[in-house]
Amino acid sequence: MKRVGRNLTITALFVFLGVVIVMADEFDTIATAIKVGDAHGIALYFDKNVDVKTDDKPITYSRNQAELVLREFFHRNVPRAFTIIHRGSSAKGAKYIIGNLETNQGNFRSFVYVKEVNQKQFIEEITFEKQ
Repeated sequence: MKRVGRNLTITALFVFLGVVIVMADEFDTIATAIKVGDAHGIALYFDKNVDVKTDDKPITYSRNQAELVLREFFHRNVPRAFTIIHRGSSAKGAKYIIGNLETNQGNFRSFVYVKEVNQKQFIEEITFEKQ
C-alpha cells in the first residue's frame, strides 16, 4: 500500500514538473522574441484578442492588430537586452513574467500574462511601461 502511494506521489511530481518545464520553455521563447524585437514571434502566442499596453493605457486588439502595435513599438524602441526578473502565477492560475527591456530609448518594465485555453498557453496581456 505504501508503494502505491509513493508511486502516485512520484507520478504527480513528474506531471507537475512537466507543466512547469513547458511554461518555462514558452516563457523563454517569448523572452527571446522580446529581446530581439520579434513581434511576429510574440504574436504566435496571442489569443484571438490581447491587451497591449505600450503608452500608459491598455487597449484590446485582435491578434493581427496587436502584432502591428508591437512591431511599431519595437521600431521606435529598438531592443538591446531583455531580462526576466520574476516568474509566477496568480491565485486564478494565470502565469506571468516580469522583466526589464533595455532599448535605444530607455528601459521598460515588462509584464506578460499568460492564460491556458484548451491546454494551450496564450498571452492575455503584454505591457511595456517606461521607467
